[in-house]
Amino acid sequence: MLNKDDPFNAKHAEFLLSIAETRAIAKSGEKVGLTPSASSRLLEKYRKFFGDPLFVLSKGALLPTVFFLQIKPRLQDLVELSQNLRNKEFYLPACEEHFKFSCSPGFAPSLMAYVLPRVMKEAPLCSIEHVSISDNPLSVLMSGDIDLLIGRAVGLPPQAHYSDLKAGKRCILLRKDHPLCEMAQKKELTVKDLTDFRRVSLSSGRKQDWLSPDDEIFSGRNKNSNIFFKTDRPDMAWQAMTKSDLFLICTTGSAATACTLYPQLTTLRLPHRLHSKAPKMAIIWSDLHHNNPAHKWFRNLFLEWAKETVS
Repeated sequence: MLNKDDPFNAKHAEFLLSIAETRAIAKSGEKVGLTPSASSRLLEKYRKFFGDPLFVLSKGALLPTVFFLQIKPRLQDLVELSQNLRNKEFYLPACEEHFKFSCSPGFAPSLMAYVLPRVMKEAPLCSIEHVSISDNPLSVLMSGDIDLLIGRAVGLPPQAHYSDLKAGKRCILLRKDHPLCEMAQKKELTVKDLTDFRRVSLSSGRKQDWLSPDDEIFSGRNKNSNIFFKTDRPDMAWQAMTKSDLFLICTTGSAATACTLYPQLTTLRLPHRLHSKAPKMAIIWSDLHHNNPAHKWFRNLFLEWAKETVS
């Protein structure tokens, strides 16, 4: 006979495992649709059920007890069983997930132009949120506040997963009547030609986990001397370049989107001796969503976007 005081189900097991990851009740409860007060009540139910506190507060964080570490493998088995059953029943058109991701501004326009129409067509009940993060994006990812991160796969914890995105090519984006366009018709552009003009640099302040498209293009003590405008908004840069002699180093995928939206813009090849390949990036996700079929589908969209952009 079922015990009405038994609170167990797979979602609740996921909730407990999440507390061990995030060290916080409210964040873990949010993942399973619980308010902070409901999350506290649920944890209290489990403490009574097991006769153990499960987590103890230390320096503002909830740390698992010895007993919780003993039952953790069983909880993981329960969650995995539930996920396997959900995988068989997963029906994309009925999916109602809300996906959160973060990426560098250089990727965002091209990525959204590909991903949003796919999601609207294949999973119309889903929604997407792009989150701008300036500090510790990897910590935000591992806490479960976002589902995916595009960045460098450097210094990842064991609970993180990643898949490399093939490096695309870079080019010069500028207006069609820019003096550099006329120069390029007469001779091959040099680095000196580029440094004679002011440029825009896309920057989000996340130097620790991603490289902007113009990184490694210019070097030396004065590599930033011709930067006139820094922004994390590509659309602001594109609009400014239609009315000025500013130029931008960007990926060819991002440039294609810009030229579609702003017909006044065009592209030029980088000078021969400069590296044309963009810095290698990766999509990164945590254990929290690794086996979720909806999240598997969502992150595969990013991989398909990368393949199409590179080709």
